[in-house]
Amino acid sequence: MLKEIQNRRSIRNYKKENISKETILDILKSGIKAPSAKNNQPWRFVIVNEAIKNKISNKMVELYGPNKTAEVIKTVPYLILIYNKDDEYFNHLAIGACMENMILEAESIGLGTLWIGYIKKIEDYVKELVNVDYELVSALAIGIKNENPIERPRLNLEEVLIIED
Repeated sequence: MLKEIQNRRSIRNYKKENISKETILDILKSGIKAPSAKNNQPWRFVIVNEAIKNKISNKMVELYGPNKTAEVIKTVPYLILIYNKDDEYFNHLAIGACMENMILEAESIGLGTLWIGYIKKIEDYVKELVNVDYELVSALAIGIKNENPIERPRLNLEEVLIIED
Protein backbone atom coordinates (compact mmCIF):
# COMPACT_ATOMS: atom_id res chain seq x y z
CA MET A 1 0.00 0.00 0.00
CA LEU A 2 1.27 3.49 -0.80
CA LYS A 3 2.53 5.29 2.30
CA GLU A 4 0.41 8.32 1.37
CA ILE A 5 -2.72 6.18 1.53
CA GLN A 6 -1.61 4.57 4.78
CA ASN A 7 -0.63 7.88 6.46
CA ARG A 8 -3.41 10.20 5.25
CA ARG A 9 -5.60 11.64 7.98
CA SER A 10 -8.25 14.36 8.12
CA ILE A 11 -6.43 17.36 9.58
CA ARG A 12 -8.39 19.93 11.58
CA ASN A 13 -5.53 21.90 13.11
CA TYR A 14 -3.06 23.81 10.93
CA LYS A 15 0.05 25.86 11.58
CA LYS A 16 -0.18 29.58 10.80
CA GLU A 17 2.63 29.22 8.23
CA ASN A 18 1.76 29.92 4.62
CA ILE A 19 2.29 27.69 1.60
CA SER A 20 3.38 28.96 -1.79
CA LYS A 21 0.70 29.38 -4.42
CA GLU A 22 2.88 27.28 -6.76
CA THR A 23 2.56 24.36 -4.33
CA ILE A 24 -1.22 24.72 -4.32
CA LEU A 25 -1.28 24.87 -8.12
CA ASP A 26 0.80 21.66 -8.25
CA ILE A 27 -1.76 19.98 -5.99
CA LEU A 28 -4.57 21.13 -8.32
CA LYS A 29 -2.60 19.78 -11.31
CA SER A 30 -2.53 16.38 -9.60
CA GLY A 31 -6.30 16.63 -9.22
CA ILE A 32 -6.89 17.17 -12.92
CA LYS A 33 -5.00 13.97 -13.73
CA ALA A 34 -7.91 11.98 -12.25
CA PRO A 35 -9.99 9.78 -14.54
CA SER A 36 -13.41 10.94 -15.67
CA ALA A 37 -16.15 9.37 -17.80
CA LYS A 38 -15.65 10.24 -21.46
CA ASN A 39 -12.71 12.40 -20.29
CA ASN A 40 -15.19 15.22 -19.59
CA GLN A 41 -13.09 16.54 -16.66
CA PRO A 42 -16.04 18.05 -14.76
CA TRP A 43 -14.08 19.65 -11.91
CA ARG A 44 -13.69 23.39 -11.56
CA PHE A 45 -11.80 25.06 -8.71
CA VAL A 46 -11.92 28.36 -6.86
CA ILE A 47 -9.10 29.28 -4.48
CA VAL A 48 -10.85 31.54 -1.98
CA ASN A 49 -9.22 34.55 -0.37
CA GLU A 50 -9.09 35.36 3.34
CA ALA A 51 -12.18 37.58 3.27
CA ILE A 52 -14.33 34.91 1.64
CA LYS A 53 -13.01 32.20 3.98
CA ASN A 54 -14.02 34.36 6.93
CA LYS A 55 -17.50 34.99 5.51
CA ILE A 56 -18.04 31.28 4.89
CA SER A 57 -16.86 30.43 8.40
CA ASN A 58 -19.02 33.12 9.97
CA LYS A 59 -22.11 31.96 8.07
CA MET A 60 -21.58 28.39 9.27
CA VAL A 61 -21.35 29.61 12.87
CA GLU A 62 -24.42 31.82 12.40
CA LEU A 63 -26.51 28.93 11.06
CA TYR A 64 -25.15 25.97 13.01
CA GLY A 65 -23.38 27.42 16.05
CA PRO A 66 -19.67 27.19 16.78
CA ASN A 67 -18.20 24.13 15.07
CA LYS A 68 -14.82 22.68 14.16
CA THR A 69 -15.43 22.88 10.41
CA ALA A 70 -16.06 26.64 10.57
CA GLU A 71 -12.90 27.02 12.65
CA VAL A 72 -10.84 25.05 10.11
CA ILE A 73 -12.16 27.16 7.23
CA LYS A 74 -11.22 30.36 9.03
CA THR A 75 -7.72 29.25 10.05
CA VAL A 76 -6.46 27.08 7.18
CA PRO A 77 -4.09 28.84 4.74
CA TYR A 78 -5.92 27.60 1.63
CA LEU A 79 -9.51 26.64 0.96
CA ILE A 80 -10.34 25.26 -2.47
CA LEU A 81 -13.97 25.14 -3.57
CA ILE A 82 -14.65 22.25 -5.93
CA TYR A 83 -17.43 22.52 -8.47
CA ASN A 84 -19.18 20.26 -10.96
CA LYS A 85 -19.42 21.91 -14.38
CA ASP A 86 -22.49 20.00 -15.59
CA ASP A 87 -25.10 17.42 -14.68
CA GLU A 88 -23.50 14.28 -16.11
CA TYR A 89 -24.28 11.15 -14.07
CA PHE A 90 -20.70 10.06 -13.32
CA ASN A 91 -19.27 13.49 -12.51
CA HIS A 92 -19.38 13.09 -8.75
CA LEU A 93 -17.30 9.93 -9.01
CA ALA A 94 -14.72 11.75 -11.13
CA ILE A 95 -14.66 14.71 -8.71
CA GLY A 96 -14.12 12.30 -5.82
CA ALA A 97 -11.15 10.81 -7.68
CA CYS A 98 -9.87 14.32 -8.39
CA MET A 99 -10.08 15.23 -4.71
CA GLU A 100 -8.35 12.01 -3.66
CA ASN A 101 -5.50 12.79 -6.08
CA MET A 102 -5.13 16.23 -4.50
CA ILE A 103 -5.26 14.81 -0.98
CA LEU A 104 -2.60 12.20 -1.73
CA GLU A 105 -0.38 14.75 -3.49
CA ALA A 106 -0.62 17.04 -0.46
CA GLU A 107 0.20 14.10 1.85
CA SER A 108 3.21 13.19 -0.31
CA ILE A 109 4.77 16.61 0.37
CA GLY A 110 3.88 16.65 4.06
CA LEU A 111 0.78 18.86 3.94
CA GLY A 112 -2.53 18.16 5.61
CA THR A 113 -6.00 18.32 4.14
CA LEU A 114 -9.61 18.18 5.19
CA TRP A 115 -12.36 17.13 2.79
CA ILE A 116 -15.28 19.46 3.65
CA GLY A 117 -18.63 18.21 2.41
CA TYR A 118 -20.40 20.29 5.08
CA ILE A 119 -19.97 23.38 2.87
CA LYS A 120 -22.79 22.02 0.69
CA LYS A 121 -25.23 23.16 3.42
CA ILE A 122 -24.50 26.79 2.53
CA GLU A 123 -24.09 26.36 -1.23
CA ASP A 124 -26.42 29.26 -2.12
CA TYR A 125 -24.56 31.63 0.20
CA VAL A 126 -21.17 30.58 -1.21
CA LYS A 127 -22.53 31.07 -4.73
CA GLU A 128 -23.33 34.70 -3.88
CA LEU A 129 -19.79 35.22 -2.57
CA VAL A 130 -17.85 33.79 -5.50
CA ASN A 131 -20.39 34.22 -8.31
CA VAL A 132 -19.81 30.75 -9.77
CA ASP A 133 -22.80 29.17 -11.46
CA TYR A 134 -21.81 25.52 -11.11
CA GLU A 135 -22.83 22.96 -8.51
CA LEU A 136 -20.67 23.22 -5.39
CA VAL A 137 -19.66 19.65 -4.58
CA SER A 138 -17.19 20.09 -1.75
CA ALA A 139 -14.23 22.05 -0.44
CA LEU A 140 -10.68 21.08 0.41
CA ALA A 141 -8.68 22.70 3.20
CA ILE A 142 -4.90 22.56 2.66
CA GLY A 143 -2.22 23.58 5.13
CA ILE A 144 0.75 22.55 7.23
CA LYS A 145 -0.29 19.95 9.79
CA ASN A 146 -0.34 21.01 13.43
CA GLU A 147 -1.56 17.63 14.67
CA ASN A 148 -0.93 13.96 14.03
CA PRO A 149 -4.23 12.14 14.58
CA ILE A 150 -4.28 8.41 15.09
CA GLU A 151 -5.77 6.25 12.39
CA ARG A 152 -9.52 5.89 12.73
CA PRO A 153 -10.96 2.39 12.69
CA ARG A 154 -11.63 0.79 9.32
CA LEU A 155 -13.67 -2.25 8.49
CA ASN A 156 -11.68 -5.38 7.68
CA LEU A 157 -11.64 -6.56 4.10
CA GLU A 158 -13.71 -9.59 5.13
CA GLU A 159 -16.43 -7.22 6.34
CA VAL A 160 -16.78 -5.41 3.03
CA LEU A 161 -15.98 -8.13 0.47
CA ILE A 162 -19.07 -9.86 -0.82
CA ILE A 163 -18.33 -13.23 -2.37
CA GLU A 164 -20.94 -14.98 -4.47
CA ASP A 165 -20.47 -18.74 -4.76
